[in-house]
Amino acid sequence: MAYLNADIPPIYCKIRKEYLYDLKKHQGESVDCCIFSVVSITDRSLLFNIMLPNGACFWRLPISAFFQEKFDRKDVPDIAIDNLQLWNCFSYYPSVNCFSFLRIVETLALFYIEIDKGIV
Repeated sequence: MAYLNADIPPIYCKIRKEYLYDLKKHQGESVDCCIFSVVSITDRSLLFNIMLPNGACFWRLPISAFFQEKFDRKDVPDIAIDNLQLWNCFSYYPSVNCFSFLRIVETLALFYIEIDKGIV
């Protein structure tokens, strides 16, 4: 059983560049990245490990750092982490399941429910 880290299929997306600089520089900029694993730490939000196109690896970034690669940074609103993940991790032992049916689906109508606003 994995401890802390679990391998996932690669997810190509963009990261808000300020997360690479302690939220102090590069506000409103983004860079392409590949998410390759998840990190589960008890009582913390799910975290992700990524690699940038230049080969740099960054570890333990929150879900609020990422957005789909087809969008520009200026078009993506900042969403509070408690609206992106409702519960913290319960264990140091993550488990990942890849459902082959969902991997073949090219496009899905995606939405989320924000605590204060309902379906967005």
